[in-house]
Amino acid sequence: MPDQDGISFGGMTFSYIAKTMDAVTPGPTPSDSFASKQLYYPHCTFADAPQLDVLLVPGGLGSVPWPYLPEAIQFIQRCYSGYDQHRPLRYLISVCTGAGLLAKAGVLDGRRATTNKAAWDDITALGPETHWVAQARWVAAGNVWTTSGVSAGTDGMIAMLSKIFHGHSDIMDQVVTSMEYSRATDPDNDPYASINGCSDVLPLDHPPT
Repeated sequence: MPDQDGISFGGMTFSYIAKTMDAVTPGPTPSDSFASKQLYYPHCTFADAPQLDVLLVPGGLGSVPWPYLPEAIQFIQRCYSGYDQHRPLRYLISVCTGAGLLAKAGVLDGRRATTNKAAWDDITALGPETHWVAQARWVAAGNVWTTSGVSAGTDGMIAMLSKIFHGHSDIMDQVVTSMEYSRATDPDNDPYASINGCSDVLPLDHPPT
């Protein structure tokens, strides 16, 4: 099990953060399912997390029970704005239905965002002050990035890292090549909006057209 400082990768340190140090399974699943057999061990908790520059908020079944995740939502709020001796985040990114947690935290108010198209109606209802963009694999709104379903999260993360390492395209080329991954580079190239019958959801205070 990794120590509390997380795992280091060439000057960057990854920390897996949860409510407690107990092993985490990927959401509520049947006890005999493959997902229920997976265990993830946190490096630290919301209470003792280190200074973060980037916070990645995943989605999936574990992010769906909104009323039962107040600590996670509060953690997102605190990290984004900065708290105690912690600086505000440089970047915040969500994958899939993780955008719902960002919405509940109020981080998406007044911003453009997207999420998994198969859960479109449920997630967009959580951010009434957000302009939800249907035709998007990912959306960058300032330092807040949201991505659509699973593989779009990879594309969005690579796009965000390309921005962070601007001028060092060789780094991202190495990342993509090592993954043998054919990345999507157009954030608007998203066929799943039409497949799932999704359309933009404007914020409540948007003037009628």
